[in-house]
Amino acid sequence: MNEPAFERRRRGPWQFLLAPGRDAAGMDDTLTQLAYLIEKQNRPLVPPGRHRLDRLALPDGTQAPWEVVVKTYAVQSFWRDSLAWRNGSKAERAFRNALVLRNAGVGTPTPIAVADRWEHNRLRESHLLTLYIPDLTDFRTELQRIYASAPYCEPLMELLQCVANALRAMHDAGILHRDLGNQNIGLRRSAGHGAVPWEVYLMDLNRARMVPQPTEAQRGADLARIDLPSDFRRVFYAMYHGGWSPSAEFTKAEQHARKSFARHTALRPWRHPIREARLRNAEQEEARRRKTLPVPRGKDIWIWDERSAQAIPAYTSKDRRKYLPAANIRAVLRSAVRKGPAIRREFNTLLHESFQTPVPFAETIGLALDPQPATWARQLRHLAELQGSLRLPLLLRLHQHHDPEVWHWTLDQALALHHQGHRITFALLQNRRSVLDPKGWRQMLTLAFDRAHTFADAFEIGHAVNRSKWGIWDYREYADLLLPVRASQIQYPDVRVIGPACIDFELHALGGILERIPAPLPFSALSHHLYVDRRGAPENRQGPFDTVAKCAWLRAMARAYRFANDRPVLTEVNWPLQGTGAWSPVTSPYETLDPRQKDPSVSEEAYAAYMARYLLLTLASGHVSRVYWWRLVARGFGLIDDTDASAWRTRNAFHALQTLLAHLGNAVFVKKRETPENTWELEFTRPDAPPLCVHWTQTSAPEYRPQT
Repeated sequence: MNEPAFERRRRGPWQFLLAPGRDAAGMDDTLTQLAYLIEKQNRPLVPPGRHRLDRLALPDGTQAPWEVVVKTYAVQSFWRDSLAWRNGSKAERAFRNALVLRNAGVGTPTPIAVADRWEHNRLRESHLLTLYIPDLTDFRTELQRIYASAPYCEPLMELLQCVANALRAMHDAGILHRDLGNQNIGLRRSAGHGAVPWEVYLMDLNRARMVPQPTEAQRGADLARIDLPSDFRRVFYAMYHGGWSPSAEFTKAEQHARKSFARHTALRPWRHPIREARLRNAEQEEARRRKTLPVPRGKDIWIWDERSAQAIPAYTSKDRRKYLPAANIRAVLRSAVRKGPAIRREFNTLLHESFQTPVPFAETIGLALDPQPATWARQLRHLAELQGSLRLPLLLRLHQHHDPEVWHWTLDQALALHHQGHRITFALLQNRRSVLDPKGWRQMLTLAFDRAHTFADAFEIGHAVNRSKWGIWDYREYADLLLPVRASQIQYPDVRVIGPACIDFELHALGGILERIPAPLPFSALSHHLYVDRRGAPENRQGPFDTVAKCAWLRAMARAYRFANDRPVLTEVNWPLQGTGAWSPVTSPYETLDPRQKDPSVSEEAYAAYMARYLLLTLASGHVSRVYWWRLVARGFGLIDDTDASAWRTRNAFHALQTLLAHLGNAVFVKKRETPENTWELEFTRPDAPPLCVHWTQTSAPEYRPQT
């Protein structure tokens, strides 16, 4: 590898290295007086520690002073000086590596000079000068800012992509950093419209080594000190590899180096007890001074993805299990012992009662809207087109991570919809801060009850509480979120509360959560997000359970736990759509280029057929009282595709639901006919039209035929 040229010269005990074009008049005199100038100007960039980092106005005698950063390395031991005499000081190594990166077009602070003072083979002073970069922050600081105050996925992904690209370029330039912690990755917001969001500057290059064409193992080991939660790290490494998952060689070396560094880090308080205690105290004091929560770490990291309208997991399943408490397992076992036999008896009874009683379809099919001011009017126009003369029940979300102004706006729109004849259900979504600092959760909940108790059909408390990515790790934490609910129920005894809003068919988790809620339960009905997408068609089985059997089991649990209304409300369901990338809930937050395994995504044609069949099966079975489809508009899973913001496209499912509502919106299910295997026929009566039969097979969409 050809190293860029630079000038080396000596002056008495001083040794100077100068970057090309940086030899100005009086430069040698200035470099010998760095210690004096630093103390005179007194502009430290960080509190002085073992090494110093100072901002300095450096006159060159010919133009305005250069603004530079001077890193002053501490005096070191004799044996380290011996190595520095042969291989160059830390300042020299950092300087030379920076020139290599700059020559390759990789971001790093522009090197100016090195000034080393040697006395009898001992390095008494060592300074590295680089150009000052205004508004420079670093990867660690920006991650902490996102975690603490801006927990959104898209800016996080942009940040990870910019850093991954820079580190890939560094390795391709033949440099291994060998101390690549988050704090050594400098960042600055890019200027100009259309530019990449971040400029990346690699710093602290004194340990770096030039290695032409690093191997995958060397690259993996070099990245092992990047501090990211494990699932964010998975995404980061895919970004580094251009969208592909890393090789086995890379992964093995990275894991080995990470474990080694973790052991080294764990011993740090023993090696440096005073320094570590000082850093911890400083962080706690800063949080107290700003009256904020400490920077989220571990299970307290919570990130929202607006594209897929969900929280994203910070950790892979293996690491998530480390944070789950044993108390959850005890609650699950207690539920199985106390309620298991009763649930089984009720289930057997209810399953045989499926499709045996008339079921009015009026107001049983609901729809979720996205309360966004920019698109709200368009959503309402499409809603009117979809429902015709009906008034569909609607579900609106209130998010803990939104500002109170957003809550008020959503409640205003809900009241207007109520006046138009819609029944409104509110889903109150928690985040991790709802558990850590319940004041904000209480504020949102109290506002919702105060403003909407007179017209709301129901309040669903919590969201997917059996999934840790939504902020609940311990089932007892969900019980704590219900405390202000009970207070509001005392004030407004007629409000209808539903929950606990578990997702998917995880019977053990639902039982464990119900066991952790003190009696009497605050719910009037059990709400559930019953996705069956991973099984394909709604008629497919998960073990012994098809969709109807799952509904019967949920109803059996509602009976066993003495819900006032034993018929559950399914408040969220859909199928993810193929080809929608990071907007799909199954590929969010980042879609790799690897072939997907067991992908539940379906085509738009299959989505439409599955939706209609799901609604017919769940409602006609008699086991659920209402199903809310999630949702009207969404690129990755909605009835309408909003990819083109100026030209929304109604999907097949929009027209399929429109047809179903036109035929069955006010119908009454009366009978399920005997049919061959994989064929279904349901009979309906209608108040203002002739009776109807709905027919479908395992591979077709429902057909609406006059009854014969």
